[in-house]
Amino acid sequence: MTGRIEYKYLAPVAALDAIRADIQPYLAPDPFSETSTGGEYTVRSIYYDTPHFACYREKDAGVKVRNKFRIRGYGTAQDDSVVYLEIKKRCDCVIAKNRAPLLLSDLPAFIAAPDIDRHILDIGGASRARGDARRFLYYYYRLSLQPAVLVVYDREAFFGRFDSSLRVTFDKRLRGRLSPHLSYLHDEEHLTPVMKRFFILELKFFRRSLPQWASDIIQRYELPRMALSKYTLCLDLKHARPRLPQAPRVLPAAGHVSA
Repeated sequence: MTGRIEYKYLAPVAALDAIRADIQPYLAPDPFSETSTGGEYTVRSIYYDTPHFACYREKDAGVKVRNKFRIRGYGTAQDDSVVYLEIKKRCDCVIAKNRAPLLLSDLPAFIAAPDIDRHILDIGGASRARGDARRFLYYYYRLSLQPAVLVVYDREAFFGRFDSSLRVTFDKRLRGRLSPHLSYLHDEEHLTPVMKRFFILELKFFRRSLPQWASDIIQRYELPRMALSKYTLCLDLKHARPRLPQAPRVLPAAGHVSA
């Protein structure tokens, strides 16, 4: 599978300002973050799973090749808000996505009676968007997918000054809500905080190794690389999982990647 490599690290909120200052010489704010209030924007996703939580179980078991299914939106609901049908495909630490945009106002009608030609927007290429929508619907019906949890967090995003394919994000104030209705996507009520003292630092890149400066910062702050899933962390809020919670797995230190 071709895609981007993704590493996740658990970082203390107390070190946020210091880490941000240390990365500034190497990164520039993502344009979307730069124009957002406070230099961050809110990411909202309703994750779907099978009736027996097959996606959750695969993640919990550490299955190397797996999919996640979600409807993703951003910020607050507006008349022209766009949301995305997404499939996030993972093969070990390599990530690829299928993504189809549609208007938030069309989402209930699309889920009730999908009409790809009518509802899917021509953003980034109509043929690709429609193909990705068909893939989402294929799994939606084949696996009997249903809403499992709403995942919300606030993101600061950066890209490399010297390598624009490098992307770094700080995902903060993670919070969730179980068994959400579509209308809850932009709702802030009844959300339960997760990991109040920590945020998730993600590095996404196409190279076979991290830049040296990134490795130095990770070592300086002793940030553990972990198998952190916002989906499973939020689903564990009410012990909805089929057995007792476990801590996310600590992964090997970053270095050479086979992809």
